[in-house]
Amino acid sequence: MCNMKELYFENRHLDYIGRGENKFALYVAYKEDSKLHVIGYIDYATVDNDLYVEMVEVTEEERGKGIAKALYKKLYQLNQEMNFVEFGFHTDAGHKLRGWFNKEILSKEEVVNAG
Repeated sequence: MCNMKELYFENRHLDYIGRGENKFALYVAYKEDSKLHVIGYIDYATVDNDLYVEMVEVTEEERGKGIAKALYKKLYQLNQEMNFVEFGFHTDAGHKLRGWFNKEILSKEEVVNAG
């Protein structure tokens, strides 16, 4: 990941669902790309002080380059005060990514488990 091109991130509020739930998307592109074509994103929701990662996607040609890890790092930087709730279903790659995040980023934080 040390040779990765510089990344541009954009966090967007997508919707307010009610009862304190908000939907967001964190997008990433290469900074050198003048059109900032999206190469990956994280869809996530917040409810009160809990954050739920709903989807992580990286374009096929950019997979394996550390883009998803960079997205997770940026998500944490933007939401350090939140409880990152572990829930839902993961692909094998998603399960490994979340394990990495829990160990390397949240290791000093309590990971909240939801049914």
